[in-house]
Amino acid sequence: MTIRVERLSHTYNAGLAYETRAIEDVSFKVKGGEFIGVIGHTGSGKSTLIQHLNGILKPDSGHIWIDGIDITEKGVKMHEIRKRVGLSFQYPEYQLFEETVYKDIAFGPRNLGLSDDEADERVREAMGLVNLDFDEIAERSPFDLSGGQKRRAAIAGVIAMRPGVLILDEPTAGLDPKSHEDILSMIRSVRENTGSIVILVSHNMEDIASMSDRVFVMDTGRLVRSGKPEEVFSDAGYLRSVGLGLPPATEMAEMLGLSGPDTPGTILSMDELVEAIASGREAGP
Repeated sequence: MTIRVERLSHTYNAGLAYETRAIEDVSFKVKGGEFIGVIGHTGSGKSTLIQHLNGILKPDSGHIWIDGIDITEKGVKMHEIRKRVGLSFQYPEYQLFEETVYKDIAFGPRNLGLSDDEADERVREAMGLVNLDFDEIAERSPFDLSGGQKRRAAIAGVIAMRPGVLILDEPTAGLDPKSHEDILSMIRSVRENTGSIVILVSHNMEDIASMSDRVFVMDTGRLVRSGKPEEVFSDAGYLRSVGLGLPPATEMAEMLGLSGPDTPGTILSMDELVEAIASGREAGP
């Protein structure tokens, strides 16, 4: 599975007095199995961008290839694309609607025309990947679950479609620290067990730094930076100029003079920070 985007642009309310250029001339490639973190201030175009990747939004111009298929061309069967590209919106638990967790997760597979046995296999697999106990939870109402469990159940409904691309828009927003870590653990498990491309949109710089192979930085509808986490987060001045922060460990290392433009390497995690302090690393070349 691969993704290729070329010169993608999108305008809301085109031709009206309050038209907004949400995406402009965005291009990138993602190879199979990559984990991409997407960051940007509110209104930078992150959500608009990801909604193009499974055809929810259509571009004004540009092209998107999913596994070699140009989904911007006329005649493309979008339901086939959405089998391959699963998108979980922010607060996906608000979309739970069935009377049991099992039926909610099975909804997508059944819509694919799978048999009851095949749908059952998908539900069990998805619940295992998101760490929900099948025997304990499958027949419960989704509305009786905790906030973190609801979030995982909703994401399981996307995973049950077995997409080659899993897109998660702020999957930890509004969760307590324990549920936050549970969701991150779930995402790692899904990636390890499925090999899917994962695209994570988040305002949490620590999560992005610790999980991403590459980071995309959006600003005013443009893709303005991309690179490995250590490359992107080494440019603190630029990130701050576009309204973004740094991972907490990077911020602290900068304050202590252990990381910055005049010191080699970029500290991204608390473990790296502790190691740097313990080794007596000093500022300067």
